Amino acid sequence: GPHMDLRPVVIDGSNVAMSHGNKEVFSCRGILLAVNWFLERGHTDITVFVPSWRKEQPRPDVPITDQHILRELEKKKILVFTPSRRVGGKRVVCYDDRFIVKLAFESDGVVVSNDTYRDLQGERQEWKRFIEERLLMYSFVNDKFMPPDDPLGRHGPSLDNFLRKKPLPSEHRKQPCPYGKKCTYGIKCRFFHPERPSRPQRSVADELRA
Repeated sequence: GPHMDLRPVVIDGSNVAMSHGNKEVFSCRGILLAVNWFLERGHTDITVFVPSWRKEQPRPDVPITDQHILRELEKKKILVFTPSRRVGGKRVVCYDDRFIVKLAFESDGVVVSNDTYRDLQGERQEWKRFIEERLLMYSFVNDKFMPPDDPLGRHGPSLDNFLRKKPLPSEHRKQPCPYGKKCTYGIKCRFFHPERPSRPQRSVADELRA
C-alpha cells in the first residue's frame, strides 16, 4: 500500500511533551497529538521513546499531565520506555537520546524533536549527517502539532517528500531551482523558477510550425 513508501518515525517523547507543556510541564497530550498527526498521514511505523522514570508517581518539581496516555500508547506498541538511571537524584540525560537517534538511523527513518543532539553528533560522523538530514522540528500552536513545510530549508524537499522513502516525481515542478537566477539550463530546467513568467509549454505541433 501507499504507506509502504513512508519513512519510519521516531519521536523524542520528552522533547515533544515538554514543548507542549511550554517547558514547564511534561504534557503527555503533546505526545498523543504528534502521534495522531502521523497516524492521520498514514504512517504505521511510529515509535515514541520516553524515559521510564516518567511512569513513576510524579514529584512536585517535575509536573506531568495526562500520564495515563503513556500507558495507553505503550499498550498500542507505539511508546517504549527507555531504561533511565538516576544518579544522586538526577537522571542521566542522553540515555534516551541515544535510543532515539540509533533506532531512527538503523531504520532509515526520521527523528521528531527540537533538540539537535549536539553531543551525539560529535560521537559518530554518520550520526551527525543523519541528524542534519533527518531531523523534523515542529511547533505547537495550542493543540495543533505543526512541522514546517520545508524541513530542510527552502531548497530542500517538501514535507511530503521528507517523510517518504522515494520522492514523488511530480515534486520537481514545484521545487524551486537551487541555482535561482544563476541557472544555466534555461527553459530545459526541470525545477521551478518563480522569477520566470509561467507560460504554458508550447506543444510539439507549435514547435514544428515555429
